[in-house]
Amino acid sequence: MKATIESRFDQNISRVRNLVDLYSEYLMGDGPGRRGHAKTDVLRAAVVMLHASMEDLLRSIAYWKLPLAPAEVLSGIPLVSAAPATKFNLGALSAHRGQTVDEVIESSINGYLERSNYNNTDEVASFLSNVQIDVENIRPHFNKIDLVMKRRHQIVHRADQDDNAVGRGNHRVTSIGHRTVNDWVFAVEQFGHAVLAEI
Repeated sequence: MKATIESRFDQNISRVRNLVDLYSEYLMGDGPGRRGHAKTDVLRAAVVMLHASMEDLLRSIAYWKLPLAPAEVLSGIPLVSAAPATKFNLGALSAHRGQTVDEVIESSINGYLERSNYNNTDEVASFLSNVQIDVENIRPHFNKIDLVMKRRHQIVHRADQDDNAVGRGNHRVTSIGHRTVNDWVFAVEQFGHAVLAEI
């Protein structure tokens, strides 16, 4: 399972690098000056894909490891057929007649993960703890991961607009450069491999 997850993560990182390479080879051009958002939007797409690659890695680990988690971790996951509360009555189990306990746990985790996401490093740290990964070994990667998460949020929820910008045209969209994105790609790749090394 670990090898499959790692291979998928590496493939996703490669896809992100392809986007950055497309920008560098065909859109960046020569000379100084800020590039227009019509060109740099490829880099914004790369940031969104980069965040998705990180989430896909964490969610893949969750599908694998959460069914084996201790009771205190599973208590935070709602029963698949119940309201999203931590308590349910015996009647809620009637929808699962004929299933094993393991099957009910797995389907509940699957339902929970379909709605899950990781928007900041506190959520990442909580998840890592839940799957018995030593957060302190991963924490050195959090600063850059946090930058990626914040920028992805700005891109997805605000179209990367900079409402405080002075000037017109391109300045209304927050600047982004291929060196920064390449640095973030490397950081997420290092983070992912550090997490996988702890499993």
